Formats: sequence, structure tokens, C-alpha cells
Amino acid sequence: MINKRMILAIAIIALIGFSMASCEDSTEEGSSKDYDYTENNGKITITKYKGTGGNITIPSNIGGKPVTSIGNQAFTDSGITSITIPDSVTRIGDESFFRCSSLSSAIIGNGIKSIGDYAFYLCTSLTSIIIPDSVNSIGEQVFWQCTSLASVNISNNITTIKRNTFQHCTSLASVTIPNGVTTIEKEAFSGCIGFTSIIIPSSVNKIEEGAFAGCTNLNSVTFQGTINKSNFNGTAFDDWLYDTFYATNSTNGTQGTYTRNGSTWTKN
Repeated sequence: MINKRMILAIAIIALIGFSMASCEDSTEEGSSKDYDYTENNGKITITKYKGTGGNITIPSNIGGKPVTSIGNQAFTDSGITSITIPDSVTRIGDESFFRCSSLSSAIIGNGIKSIGDYAFYLCTSLTSIIIPDSVNSIGEQVFWQCTSLASVNISNNITTIKRNTFQHCTSLASVTIPNGVTTIEKEAFSGCIGFTSIIIPSSVNKIEEGAFAGCTNLNSVTFQGTINKSNFNGTAFDDWLYDTFYATNSTNGTQGTYTRNGSTWTKN
């Protein structure tokens, strides 16, 4: 009888130990099984996602060390449908979510400082995104041809909207350009056929070629400031809004609202 009790006790202790190990694995290390990662100076960079897709929340720590970076191409071509990025992450690398065509929702934590080139390129199911004010750098072609993207909030700490950032976001009906942006680069919003109006804040002092080209329904543009003619490319807007803007002030243009009827722009 004693031997049986001892055996039972040992079995129970072993079972408890196994359960505790399993619980620890699922809460801390278990979530890491879906990732390859590297460690540098006590900080974790996720280098590759190995899971099966679906709704994903990136862990804020692995092995007790903070996850601070999503590496280049970490989720490229994966089957994820939503992603939540914790506040511990400060960097989203180049092509991190490149061509994740099933990705419909992305929640970016308030610790992100930079989003790399092509990060959400061709995420054709992505419908909305909020870029928190912690972000001070967005790379080139980040949301290129995100054709379902209907809503975007841009960080107030962005100074440059880089080339092709929102090109061919055909469902995007409007966007607020923060007062602090100084440069809108080449083709940044080209092909955004959902635009009907846009406000260019007074902080903007440079608009490059084709920035709003192909925005075929854009019929109202408000300039809250002036722009030196040398910094305003003539092809930035269709139908030569440029000529009308500089009609009465050939050096800096004239602030105000301009409307298009057919192929003719008129200052209101």
C-alpha cells in the first residue's frame, strides 16, 4: 500500500511539473515557436515567421528579452490575416509584410519609430491603418497598391512623404497631410482615384513630379501656404494646376482653393 501511495505521489508531482513546464512554454517560449529570431545586446529581432497564418499578435518579449524589431522580409508572403505589433517594437524593417495579400488589419504599437521601404507593399486586403505619432520615418512604396486601403492616419511627426508611398491606393477617399510635412515626393499619391479633394498644409515647401498624377477625381486642392516655383514640379497634378497656381505670383504661387471643371483649374 505504501509503495502504491509513493508511486501515485511521484506520478502526481511529475504531472504537476509537466503542466507547469507546458504552461511556461505556452506563455513565454510557446509564442516564439512561430519565429526565427536573433538577439543583440539583450534585444530581440524577429527574422522570420514560420506559423500557419491567421490572426497574429507579436510577443512583446521572448525568453524574458524585449522584442524591439521586425526584420526585413520577416512576414513576406505569409498567410496572416491580422497583425498586432506591441509597443516594445521600435522598427518595422524593409518588406516586413511584403505581399501579405490576406492581411486585412494591422495595429501598430506606440513604440514604432520607423517603417521600412515596401513594408506593406501589395497588401491588397488591408483596409485601414493608423500610423502613431511615435513614427518619424516612413520608407518608400510602403503601401504601394494596397487597393483596399480606405482609411489612413499619418503620424504628425512625419516630415517627408516618400516616393510612391500610397501609389495606386485606389480605395483611399481622403487623407490628412499633417502640418509638419515639408516634402511630398515623386508619385507619393499617384493613382489615388478615390480622392476628390486634398489640403496641402502651409508647411509643405516641395512637391515632386507626379505626386498626385492620375488622381482622376481630384477636383479641389487647397494650398494653405505658398511654394517656391523651383520646388513645385509641373506634373505634380493633372491638367497643369501648376500654371494656375503661379498665374498671379510667378515666384511663390497664390494660396487658396483651386477647383477643376473638366480639364481647367480655377482659383476660387
